[in-house]
Amino acid sequence: MKAEKCILENVTLMPELWSTGDPVRPELNTKFKTATGRTVYGLKTSTGEYVAFCCVARTIDVPKDIMELSTMTSGIGTILVPYTVWSLRRGAGKTIIKKLLSSVREHSLATRVVTLSPLTDMARRFHLKNGADEISTNIASANFEYHVYESAGDDWYQSVTENDWTCTSQGEIV
Repeated sequence: MKAEKCILENVTLMPELWSTGDPVRPELNTKFKTATGRTVYGLKTSTGEYVAFCCVARTIDVPKDIMELSTMTSGIGTILVPYTVWSLRRGAGKTIIKKLLSSVREHSLATRVVTLSPLTDMARRFHLKNGADEISTNIASANFEYHVYESAGDDWYQSVTENDWTCTSQGEIV
């Protein structure tokens, strides 16, 4: 699936497109997926066909399960948590994640992108193959982090602001 031929679209208010197709978390209803701080994205081809969907939550911390996702979701959260991704065409899952990350970087939508993934080999292989780091394994889920910014060596200013260091006028770290 060629990313340049697809667009990432917010389809939260169009549940007829996605409400019955989620094989990853079918137990989560439309009300859950459209609550404040949550968004559903669709990957749309140049012919207008939706070939993948990704549900994300904006959170204040990294959730270890759906209950924590519920309590940590906030309209002002700085962590973007993709908690379900599914595709209708080979390669579309990878493309929607790449488009989402690109959008996060381009529009400064979050400081971190950390998944709440099921504990399956398929999910683990998918995220590791697409460049994420596995940061924790929990009872019923795993968290994979995608890098939003380049490494600290590539962008000194970003690393300083992220670490919130205080410097004296002579440049010494306090």
